[in-house]
This record gives sequence, structure tokens and C-alpha cells, in this order.
Amino acid sequence: MSSSDPQEISLAALAEMSPAMLWRGDDQGRCVYLNLAMREFWGLKLQDCGNFDWSSSVLPEDHPAVFGPLGQAMATVEPFICEGRYRRADGEVRVLRTRAQPYRDELGAFAGMVGVNEDITELRAVEHTLSLRNMELAASVGALKSTADRFALASSISGLAMSEHDQELRYTWAHNVPDSLGKTPSEIVGPEVGQPLERLLRRTLETGESQNEELSFLMGEQRMWVDIQSSPTTLPDGQAGVIASAMDVTARKLNESKLEVLAKELSHRVKNVFAVVQAIIRQSARTVGVPDTFVKAVEGRLVALSEAQNALLQMGNDQFQLDTLLNGQLSHLDRVDISGPEIRLPGRLAPYVSLAVHELGTNALKYGSLSVPGGRVLVRWEKVDEQNLQLRWEERDGPSPKKAESTATRRDSGFGSKLLTTVFDSATGGSSVLMFASDGLVWTATIPTTVRLTL
Repeated sequence: MSSSDPQEISLAALAEMSPAMLWRGDDQGRCVYLNLAMREFWGLKLQDCGNFDWSSSVLPEDHPAVFGPLGQAMATVEPFICEGRYRRADGEVRVLRTRAQPYRDELGAFAGMVGVNEDITELRAVEHTLSLRNMELAASVGALKSTADRFALASSISGLAMSEHDQELRYTWAHNVPDSLGKTPSEIVGPEVGQPLERLLRRTLETGESQNEELSFLMGEQRMWVDIQSSPTTLPDGQAGVIASAMDVTARKLNESKLEVLAKELSHRVKNVFAVVQAIIRQSARTVGVPDTFVKAVEGRLVALSEAQNALLQMGNDQFQLDTLLNGQLSHLDRVDISGPEIRLPGRLAPYVSLAVHELGTNALKYGSLSVPGGRVLVRWEKVDEQNLQLRWEERDGPSPKKAESTATRRDSGFGSKLLTTVFDSATGGSSVLMFASDGLVWTATIPTTVRLTL
């Protein structure tokens, strides 16, 4: 976890060669540094950075959207996010999202802002296309056949159609199902739609149990989905019957399909970005002569981050199961005992928790309790209160650390230690303690469970 000059040189080279557009400004808002990707975007040379005017490429109508948040953040010394349209060096207008945060000098004084610009032009174009497709979909509803019209009408009024059926499945009462009394579903909407509905109704009569099924069918060229629920009932004449409800869930299904496609595309792009970063690391390391151990350590952290991001995308929401993430990240290690209550955390915490346990696992395997026979690791977590979770990594029966500090927190200059303390605390909004006991490392982190990250 110790730092060295070659590592510092490599990190600077990584920032310069990163595909992300990185920049830094001083405490007066003037440009100080633009990395290669950012300079290429604006067609600048390295020596031009000090004279670069931020406003020169922002479209005039977007100045308030960009410089308003910047000015406010400079005045309050807080992170900010903004979005605006910029004219690239080749003349093309691109949409950039800026994320920045303040940085301080050695004395702790505000020294300026450091940030990253993300080109989201294609994302906005996709959103616009989806909006157009939704409009086309809404416009096509009016062209559906008469049965589809009845479903649309019922949905526009209450979103729900209800009916009652006798033992012959004839309608004895209906709401939002016009001209249905005395008829069967097949007689009203035809066999393609009516027969599946009749099978569900008949199953309710035969079993005497409630049924729930999602039916899919074509109306013309439009596929529709309807959620059907049915329950046994007794008719006014004392005979057995069925009461049913139908909800049109076509819009939800179509949106789910679109989101699934977007999630897969995003996952693919994220993997590509990580692959590019790994290639840059290897190339930069060969150029400056960085040891292979450092390259492998950085690649390991990137893999952990990539796996966490991919798992989060597959979950389909903005939360993750803590035990699932920990088991996945540590599955390759033996003698690790993982235990804690079932808990879900905000999705944006996943990369930082993954990086932390990856760092701890790698360190334990190389230098800690997992590097010797009989050594083991205990991973535990518990709710401290409604707003906070405590996660604890405790190594036992391992070799004594070379720099044991059994009663004091250690935050040395090594990147690993900084990742587990300073970086982790800043990213999660929590607090961590890294200690070196007589038989192994102990890391304890308190994490807000309802945090909304802005980094």
C-alpha cells in the first residue's frame, strides 16, 4: 500500500491519457490544466491551457446553465453538476455534462475546481428518439380494432375492467366491457383473446381458488398485455360464479423492454471503457517502467469496479443487496466468514464498497491473515440506526503487521490506505477507521444507508 515516484508518474500519465475529459481551474475560475482528451475536444495545445477562456466554446444561450452553477459552487466551495452545449474544434456542437468538486492546497485553503466533462450527445439523441417512438405508439392506439378500443377506453376512464360470469362463462355483470351481458368472452373479442381468458375463468370455477395470469395477444399489428385476476363467487341465484378484473399493462411492458435494451447497451459501453482504461494503464506502465505489481494492482481494482457496475445494471434498480455483492467480490478467497442481516443499499455505493473489499482481500492474501495457514477473515455488518450501517473487516491469526498500530488509526501515504479511508469516506459520506492489531488488520466503516451521492 506504499507509494513511490514511478506510481505518481504513472497516475499523472493516466490522467493525461484518460479517455475522460479532465480539467482543473484555480480559485478565480481560470483554466489551469486540460488533459489530452479535453485539449483535443477544443483543439488546444498543452501550452494553451493557461490562456483558455471557458466561455469561448459554450453556446451563448447556454451560458447561464453552465456558469450559473459554476459561480455558485465557487462562492460556496461545493461540488456542482451542469450541462451545456459546446462547439467542438471541428465545429460540431456537442452536449457535455460537467461534474466538478473543489480541491484545496497543502494548507487546506480552497484552490479551485477539478472536474470531468462527459459527452452525452448520443444519450440525449436516444432519449429524443424514444420520445418520438412513444408519441408514435400513442398515436397508433386509435387505429386498433374495436376490442382494443374498448380496452383503451376502459384504461382512460379507470384503468380497470371488471366482470362477473356464470358457470357457462357468460357475462352476468360488467364494468367497462360494453355489449357483453349474456355473451362469453370469445363471442365478444374472438377466440384468440377470448379462449385464454375462458381457460383462466374455468380453472377458477374448477379449483375454487383465485387465479392471476398475464395474457399476451395481438390486436392487428399491436401486441398487448393484460393482467387478469379472478376469484370464485356466489351469484345472486346461489350458483357458483367467477368475478374477474383486467388491467391493460401494455405501456409498462413496452417500457420494460426499452429499459432492458438501454441497460444492456450501457453495460456494454461501460465494459468497453474499462477495457480501454486497462489498455492505457498497460501502455503507460511500459512507457515509464512501472513495476508489474503496480499494474496488476490497478487492473484488479478496475475489474472489481467493473464487476460491481455490471451487477448493479443487472439488478434493474438503484439498490443492491450487500451480502450478494460481498460474496461475489470475495468468492475467490478461502477462510472468509461473511455474515450479517439482509440489507439493501443505494446503488451508487456499490463501486466504492467493491473497491474497498477488493483492496482488503488482496492485501489479506498477500500480506495479511490469508497469507499464512490458519489465518482467517471475519466480515460482519449491522444497522447502527435507521440512517447508518457499520461494516467491519477483521483479520485473525495472521502475521503481525510490520507497522502495527493497535490503538491508533493509520492513514499513511499508500494509495490502498487512502482508498480505504479518505477516498471511501468522501465518496460514501461515511467514516472509516483502519487499524493494525497484533494478529491482523481491522477496518471499520460507518456508511449512511440513505445517502444521495453527488460525486
